[in-house]
Amino acid sequence: MAEDIRDRAADALLALIPLYYKNVMRQRHTITGVQVAQLHTLGVLMKCKSMPMSEIGSHLYISRPYMTRLADLMIADGLVERRPDPTDRRVINLAITEKGKKYLKELISWSKKDLKESLANLDDHEIGKLCTALEDAYQILTKLQQG
Repeated sequence: MAEDIRDRAADALLALIPLYYKNVMRQRHTITGVQVAQLHTLGVLMKCKSMPMSEIGSHLYISRPYMTRLADLMIADGLVERRPDPTDRRVINLAITEKGKKYLKELISWSKKDLKESLANLDDHEIGKLCTALEDAYQILTKLQQG
């Protein structure tokens, strides 16, 4: 029985990922794929202050070549800056700038606004169920990350 429920959970998670991107991320006209990658990168840097590009890419499952292009674009836009690693002079870290922090807040605000508009088609009962399910999923997935 335990193996059956694990199979169902794995199937549900695998089915949820493309559905999320198709119905939530790709339907939003105000945010591009590059902005999503920037959002994730800036979010990591907001928590960690500074980090090597390779570590950010690994953390976000972004290839090294794309991470380099993304970093160059974000540096040119003033969202992040290169900083020498204080413990190893050979390593260059990326750090979020004040402009990057402001941009991150704007992207989150735009995304939240768009998501709220997407949810407008659901009734209060459906919203309540979705909210509870997502909060539960977040707690469980966070527990998986710790394990």
